[in-house]
Amino acid sequence: MNQTITSLQNPKIKNVAKLRQRKHRDRQQLFLIDGAREVHMALNSGFLPETIFVWDTHIARHAELLALAQSHSVRVQPVNESVFRRIGYGDNPDGILAVAQQPSFSLDSLPCPPDALFLVAEGLEKPGNIGAILRSADAAGVTGLILCDCVTDICNPNTVRASRGAFFTVPIAAASAADALRWLHAANIQIVAASPAGTIFHFEVDFRPPTAIAVGAEHSGLTERWFSETTAKIPMFGQVDSLNVAQSASVLLFEAVRQRFVIHDA
Repeated sequence: MNQTITSLQNPKIKNVAKLRQRKHRDRQQLFLIDGAREVHMALNSGFLPETIFVWDTHIARHAELLALAQSHSVRVQPVNESVFRRIGYGDNPDGILAVAQQPSFSLDSLPCPPDALFLVAEGLEKPGNIGAILRSADAAGVTGLILCDCVTDICNPNTVRASRGAFFTVPIAAASAADALRWLHAANIQIVAASPAGTIFHFEVDFRPPTAIAVGAEHSGLTERWFSETTAKIPMFGQVDSLNVAQSASVLLFEAVRQRFVIHDA
């Protein structure tokens, strides 16, 4: 293990602090992974950070995680309290922060098995929504998440944190809506577009074939290019006209899970 860094003027520390800003993440193609749970999920998924920074008084607490990292030849760098509070996350950091290379997010890197279940999210603006969607996608066992024309930075530290580690367990691609539609059509994937103006209820859709479920940001929904596909709506009996996009995605995904597993087993 390396010598503890104690200076806020250390060039490595100054650079890590810069990675809180998107322009520096994009320029260096790096991003931050905050928290022991998230770093552990990354390691277990085969996603290896370049460096893990650990608050020196927390080394014993995270001994198992650090040993796992070192077994994968990941650099472990101790820092003192003042340094970690400069680079760490939030008011109650747990003493672990990693720096990693950004993934490629290519459509061509997505798996496409015969029973594929994709989630497509268009125009998302909030890192927390992407993180919440990733958690639902992981729980539902989706094949991959396709983010179309995403407004926010996919590698925002808040996205990774909000995903509780699902950022590393769910294959992710980023593309324009036009490219995503072409890719899905070429793969013969059924597309189900969620809309309050859908022609059928979501539970009337047969989700058992290879399927992509498309959802849009709650303030604007999906763009019109998706409405030539099957459109489905979630029944709502209150006065609001939309759900949070992550909630809508969960409702639709778990209807697909119900059909694919509960009905199949019956």
